[in-house]
Amino acid sequence: MSEGLIREFAFWGIWLVIPLLVDIITGIASGIIVLNGYFKKNEIEVDFLPHVTILIPVYNSEKTLRNCLKSIVEQDYPIKNIAVLLINNGPKDNSYDVFCSFQEENSKLRLWWIDSSQGKAKALNKGLYMAEGKYIINIDSDGILDKNAVRRVVEKFENNQDIYAMTGVILTDNALIEKTKSLGLRLVQRCELFEYSEAFLVGRGFQSYSNTMFTLAGAFSCYRKDVVLKTQLYNNETLGEDTHMTSQIREFLKGRIALCEDAFFFVDPIDNLDKLYIQRQRWQRGQIEVSSLFRDIANKNNKGFRNVLKYTMIKDHTLVFPRFIWIFAMMYLIFLDYPLNLIVGANIIMYLVYVFNSLLYFLISKLYLKELKNVTSYMRKHWYTVLLLPMYRFIVFFMRVAGIINSVEKYASWNTRTLTAEKKIIAEKLNKRLKLYYIVKDWVNNG
Repeated sequence: MSEGLIREFAFWGIWLVIPLLVDIITGIASGIIVLNGYFKKNEIEVDFLPHVTILIPVYNSEKTLRNCLKSIVEQDYPIKNIAVLLINNGPKDNSYDVFCSFQEENSKLRLWWIDSSQGKAKALNKGLYMAEGKYIINIDSDGILDKNAVRRVVEKFENNQDIYAMTGVILTDNALIEKTKSLGLRLVQRCELFEYSEAFLVGRGFQSYSNTMFTLAGAFSCYRKDVVLKTQLYNNETLGEDTHMTSQIREFLKGRIALCEDAFFFVDPIDNLDKLYIQRQRWQRGQIEVSSLFRDIANKNNKGFRNVLKYTMIKDHTLVFPRFIWIFAMMYLIFLDYPLNLIVGANIIMYLVYVFNSLLYFLISKLYLKELKNVTSYMRKHWYTVLLLPMYRFIVFFMRVAGIINSVEKYASWNTRTLTAEKKIIAEKLNKRLKLYYIVKDWVNNG
């Protein structure tokens, strides 16, 4: 066997093992399972519509709060069976005035304002104690509920008594994407929309099917009230309070956590790369913190929980640095006399395989989104976004790596350094090192 052929076998056999095993094969398998679940879906309406409390943390929400509350009033659910608690988390704008005017205009909606000002977790905990009814739904104040969201959540709870908590599907508002002036940012926002549809309808859809959901979405999460009050409530010492709550329900109460695939919540698209950078670092750090908190418990007790924790940590954290090394080792292969056409060709093929994976997810997501004709129409019109998703995820990957590195800091903060600030710090450090290098070089040359 020629040396060149051996080299190619080694390249294709070892070089591609991580993306193929971790991302592609598992991704396609998950998609097939979720697709099968769609065709087996059995919708059952319920006659009894119990009381529901919706908790909304408020922090500088003046611009978005009215639309959020309006989406609740417009629900296909008896308004007399809905209570809304606005939990003041220390806003410095006119959110309270929005509350007052909306309450005056919509007297049929039971709407209360509660002061907390001690962080999101403590604000939510206060709301949990004051909530009434059978179910509790948490939503963020910067989004709007689809008109059928509350009914769909209640129907799924009522028809599945083994489900203790659920997350709804979060999507970005495509109408706001088109208002973005910058073409580059608009492309990022479209990638974000496609990413959310895949992450919830396929990613969390598979986790719901296999009962391996690691975290509920903080922007739209739903609980049985009697269940959530048996937990230790939200933890204020971690950025992943939603992940922590999910872990409590799974570990302490042995409950099933599911996706309500036809309950939708629309949020604003990301404003800029700095916001995306902060968001992904916060998510990554929250996962690591919660995994650390539950590590010892998972090793001693529930096997199922331990498997969920182990799989998530391996896929999202342990394999990050092999991937990181794998990316930069590309340049090293050139110095080992690997043919340039082999390296370039491998990357093109790999990119296309990732595109195929995203295309499969896109087609599956469209089935679940068929009721949202404006969303499906928008995504179909901008189908080419699928071609950009591997690059988008590549960028997000580096943001996650930064989140892991920054997690070694002792104290967590909701707002970490932005991408712009990080770049400035790196540039300053490089300039100092280069300055020292040139001083030493000048001294050697002139010594």
